[in-house]
Amino acid sequence: MFNIFTNQKKKEWNDDTIFLHHTRNMYGIGCSINSKKAINKINKIKKRNDKKGFVILIPEINWLNRYGISVPNDIKKIMQQFWPGNLTIILHDTKNTLSHISYKGKIAIRIPSSNSLRKFIKKSDHPIISTSINISGEKPLSSKKEILKLKDIWFDQILKQDDIQFEENLKPSTIIEITDDDLLCLREGSIPISTIQFAYEKPMILFMCTANICRSPMAHYLSKKMVQDKKLNFRIASAGFLQGNHEISENSKLVLQENGIDASFHTSTQITDQIALDSWLILTMTNNHKEMLLKMDPKTENKVYTLTEYADKILKNVSIQSDVEDPYGLDISFYRNTYEIIKEKIEVIVGFLQ
Repeated sequence: MFNIFTNQKKKEWNDDTIFLHHTRNMYGIGCSINSKKAINKINKIKKRNDKKGFVILIPEINWLNRYGISVPNDIKKIMQQFWPGNLTIILHDTKNTLSHISYKGKIAIRIPSSNSLRKFIKKSDHPIISTSINISGEKPLSSKKEILKLKDIWFDQILKQDDIQFEENLKPSTIIEITDDDLLCLREGSIPISTIQFAYEKPMILFMCTANICRSPMAHYLSKKMVQDKKLNFRIASAGFLQGNHEISENSKLVLQENGIDASFHTSTQITDQIALDSWLILTMTNNHKEMLLKMDPKTENKVYTLTEYADKILKNVSIQSDVEDPYGLDISFYRNTYEIIKEKIEVIVGFLQ
């Protein structure tokens, strides 16, 4: 097949293989969702007496379509913001395609943070189940050394995951369910439920450019005005890649003033992992910005687009990946032209949000 395992185990891979893996947050024992034999063995190893289902790991949101799992728009927004990541969401197995691992017609599902684990799931071409390394009711083991010492007989293989800096004592995933427009927290893990609740009630759109002093502030304050005028329930923010705390460029401030928008109080913000996590949608001014962000934080893959790309997606146009060029240091006429380009795209996006 493909070289996915360490040399610590020699047993040949097949669908019944039980393997040790790491989600980038915790160690887990897992197997293919197709192997009832392996699932029953894991239940026996962990001494699980209940009928509760396992967490299912998939590599991409569109894999839900394979199993006829329908996702309401409000949940899609949460998925877009927090996946890949340490958030497990309870969904209805409406077509009963996963009855052997569901619980009362529901499944628990997540896209893990680990890039190599997602690649493995794609290559194996089916989701995996994942559960903690412990006897049911006991505290999960978090040390690889301890796991291999005490639980070596649990695993047929150890998944090779060289993109992970292994850490100990990390928190499990937060588990949520949305029913009747209410967000329920079934377990609070590494992502605070308050963060998820705020994102659910008022998603944040983040605009990004290089320094957060020219293009992204124009997009920020223009879209903020449009959203407020239309009474839409979104937060708007902006950030850049360079160190923050700088004033908005004079020409950007003047162009916004010409259009009835005061941004004189703006100071630049440098992007952080937390700002990226808090954002539901991230719109960059150029494709290079998008690639820089994806390299810095691959977990943004479901929510980062260039401004032009996202507007074209709404219009169902074939995106030509046109960048919004930086007017920094140029005559104010270039700033006015940049503002008009940004305005055209944001009008499309805000109209779509409305």
